[in-house]
Amino acid sequence: FVLVANPGTRDAQVTASYLLPDGTTIVKHYLVGAQSRFNIWVDHEDAALANTAVSTVIESTNGVAVIAERALWWGGASWIEAHNSAGSTTTGTKWAVADGQLGGERGIETYLLVANTSDHAGMVAVTLLFEDGTTRVRGYDVPARSRFNVNVANEFPSATGKRFGAVVQSLGTTPAQIVVERAMYSNAG
Repeated sequence: FVLVANPGTRDAQVTASYLLPDGTTIVKHYLVGAQSRFNIWVDHEDAALANTAVSTVIESTNGVAVIAERALWWGGASWIEAHNSAGSTTTGTKWAVADGQLGGERGIETYLLVANTSDHAGMVAVTLLFEDGTTRVRGYDVPARSRFNVNVANEFPSATGKRFGAVVQSLGTTPAQIVVERAMYSNAG
């Protein structure tokens, strides 16, 4: 879900641009009433948005400020688990996250989620920073206006059983503007 709040006294005209892994962008328009909350059930908005990684760019097109966040729910027949991420109001070329972990008694999995909001492809370097001072680095090509996931278990198997921070940096003479998020999942029993 993408949740949009409009705390203002005028209706907000909102455009949502959904960025898919291959660089396809799906654009939808919404009206968010004054002093209200609006829910977008993303995977019901378009067949191409079901069962895929997606980043969402929310833009108010009539100057009314809005607040956006993403909520994810799962858990079989009834939704029993969730997580939430606040939206970012800026993009950048270098992001850092302080917490990541892989394995352990709770089977923790960490993902680094990268949205390239630029109209050109980019290259990003992901550096894991381990507690013992060592690092591991991998580079990735990221299509224009796309969403890219780094599954740490698959991409950095040497991180198994360790805690780490991460730096994600856009490279090149014209670095792509990116937004980075960290998602962690564990077996809660």
